Amino acid sequence: MKKSLGWLMVTALFLHANQGAELFQKKCASCHDYYIPQSRLNKNYKEHNRPLKLKAPTLTELSFRLKDQIGDRTSDAESQTFEIEAFLEQFLKNPAANPHTILPAHVRELFQVMPPVEVSESEVEALATYMYAYAEKMMVAHGVKRYSYEAAKKKAQAEGKMILIEGYIPFCRGCVWMDRNVMVEPEVKALLRRSFLLVKKNLLVETLPLGMKRLGTPSFYFISSDGKQVIDRVSGTGTVEEFIDLLKHIQTKERSAATKI
Repeated sequence: MKKSLGWLMVTALFLHANQGAELFQKKCASCHDYYIPQSRLNKNYKEHNRPLKLKAPTLTELSFRLKDQIGDRTSDAESQTFEIEAFLEQFLKNPAANPHTILPAHVRELFQVMPPVEVSESEVEALATYMYAYAEKMMVAHGVKRYSYEAAKKKAQAEGKMILIEGYIPFCRGCVWMDRNVMVEPEVKALLRRSFLLVKKNLLVETLPLGMKRLGTPSFYFISSDGKQVIDRVSGTGTVEEFIDLLKHIQTKERSAATKI
């Protein structure tokens, strides 16, 4: 039986990602930690790396920076991964000679220049695939559970929870900032798990329910537990404290609306 080109591409990406994970563990993990919450990293950098004593930036941070700084971040994943491959191939051969850096100055100055790393062309390809996808995997792993809209509607009615749709586009820096700095924090996750069901929608290719018009990104659309009423719509970024205040405000609005019925 013939296998489709799409199936072969998915299989190739899976194999590359697995090989990339093994390569990173073998050649990079002795210096680079995998995941540390951004709030802890921010505190560590403000205190000149004294609390964590990191040898090098984390893999999650490198993944975010590669996607933001290398190539055209508005292009598709495959195209940008090719550009990341080219960058990694040159950088790993001679880090000291490479004029382009993906790290901001206040982070870069805390670490020594890394030594060259011997990698083949196929190994660079595998590392690029693995590193490109890693940050998003960490946001999924360390954030609250995400649902499809249809699944969220059923669960919301059964549990009396509101639906929160987070509208994003893949190359929106504010969207990444919220996921990285706010949506993974323990106090935010606790409140979301208690009263909300999170749905992520890529507003480049997905439409919003209930006839809602999209706002700028990132944007947050709150829907009542019966799935019929829009409680509020908000766009923009904010701190952990500001987002918690927003969630509590939405809870108050929802309770107020319920008492009027």
